[in-house]
Amino acid sequence: MAINSRTKGANFEREIGNLLVEQLGLSQPVKRILEQTRTKELPDLKLGRWCLECKRYGDGSEPSSDWWDQVLAATGEGEFPALIYKFNRRPIKVRILAGTLIPELDFSPMTIDLMWEDFIEILRYLFQVDIEQHESSFQV
Repeated sequence: MAINSRTKGANFEREIGNLLVEQLGLSQPVKRILEQTRTKELPDLKLGRWCLECKRYGDGSEPSSDWWDQVLAATGEGEFPALIYKFNRRPIKVRILAGTLIPELDFSPMTIDLMWEDFIEILRYLFQVDIEQHESSFQV
């Protein structure tokens, strides 16, 4: 039985949220932004200042430029876009702006594609403030 693309996308978003919790040792869940199905220009997931767009696709190896445009549109001032994508029989990858890691390239639309594990390490070591912001946003 074929799975529809909306269900496939939602499952991948949940998978990524669970991986973030597990691999970053978060105590709070990374929840899907359910309004994104009704409102354009919202990311699938948020982690601190990170706006995460998740795409799971059958065949291919390179993400669509439309996917990147979508995450850029969902990213506000002072936030960081990340396109998390996966094709069948290929590892999860993450596309970010080069200026996110290299301040001298902040003006540039240049991107860097990372393996999932490398993205997790970058979050852990360079973006601890976003992890802390995520954890504290759930406290009353």
